[in-house]
Amino acid sequence: MSARPGHVPLRDLVAHLRAAGRKCTLLGVGPVSEAVVRATFQACARHECPAIFVASRNQVDLKELGQGYLMGGMDQRGFVDLLRRVGADSGYKGCVYICRDHGGPWQRNDELDGKYPVGRAMEIARRSFRADIEAGFNYLHIDPTKCPHPHEQNQLVDWTFELVAFCESARQELGQGEIDYEVGTEDIQGGLTTAATFEAFLGKLTARLTQAGLPLPTCAVGQTGTLCRIDRNVGRFDAEGTAQLVKIAAKYGVGFKEHNGDYLSAASCRVHPDLGVTGMNVAPEFGLVETDALLALADLEAKLVREGWLADVASSRLRQILLDRTFASSPWQKWMTDDLKKLPQDRVESDAALRLLIARVCGHYVCDDPLVGAARALLYRNLKAFSLVEGPDGTPEGFVLARVRGAIEFYVRHFRLDGVNAAL
Repeated sequence: MSARPGHVPLRDLVAHLRAAGRKCTLLGVGPVSEAVVRATFQACARHECPAIFVASRNQVDLKELGQGYLMGGMDQRGFVDLLRRVGADSGYKGCVYICRDHGGPWQRNDELDGKYPVGRAMEIARRSFRADIEAGFNYLHIDPTKCPHPHEQNQLVDWTFELVAFCESARQELGQGEIDYEVGTEDIQGGLTTAATFEAFLGKLTARLTQAGLPLPTCAVGQTGTLCRIDRNVGRFDAEGTAQLVKIAAKYGVGFKEHNGDYLSAASCRVHPDLGVTGMNVAPEFGLVETDALLALADLEAKLVREGWLADVASSRLRQILLDRTFASSPWQKWMTDDLKKLPQDRVESDAALRLLIARVCGHYVCDDPLVGAARALLYRNLKAFSLVEGPDGTPEGFVLARVRGAIEFYVRHFRLDGVNAAL
């Protein structure tokens, strides 16, 4: 894992790839669990491609700001330490891009739900960004677009400009190297960002940044028609509209970034490099793959109980614990479709199929819950005792990692990322 002095800013990597005529789309992985982090490093080491982690404020933040749900409660320093440790264990040698995803005001649920006033929300954003920079984050998404108050585009430009200026000042004060910036145009609710809105925002912002001698963003986020709900992408990727947004971004010297890309088909993914999409983020899909792998292992354990090899009282009960904890302790409503959100709570609670869906979609939120952790450890011990798991190393841990790594490698293949690190 590269040390900071040898770090290559993402903008330089993208420029090098373009100059070499290399068409690819970078993959940003949401670090929804330690297993996903480890599988990402393994995949990136195997395919010699950049390890890019995109952490939201709800996943990782200062303890005094509520910290994150990741690993049972993690701040920025703990997250960077985790990446260093797991990266070294995995044998990954390339650059690691430690990214703040949707950083800025109103990006934590309590700030948004409480409709914090602009001044308070911006001050919290500055504290969070400074902690990012101190810890070693090297890519920051500046996103004030969740503002719960009436606002105009010019205000979004002002807030974005103010936060880029603050982060550059903090970076220099702290003696940190270059930082890549990402900017957004509007909260992602599905649909396609209009070309006029996208260009107006980028035109105003890049002019302000250039005049002030501040760096241009490496990427700008636009909606491409995708939208993640439950265990699928319920939107529709708009290739023609995306190509237009890519062209507008390039006009201002900026790359184009897509969020909400989970569960896209191979056909949709394969066109991204040729369209010129700089990068795409995927997060909940990898958490679901991990949970599905655990449920598959729980089914193996249940077979041991049915056949009399294992006493029921000695089983892990992981499936039931996941069903209970995700329903009680995860933000499952966030991922439901509109029709499912309208169902009464008692109806959802009594629907076995829907409860299983919630567990699959939201298992990563509770993977560090003490009850879930204890059940997972017991499940692994039970399966190891009977040597039931088939996989790369014959262990339950290896089985889960292989499933997640396979999901990550799906995007690596279709985004043409093999050998990108070697190309440098």
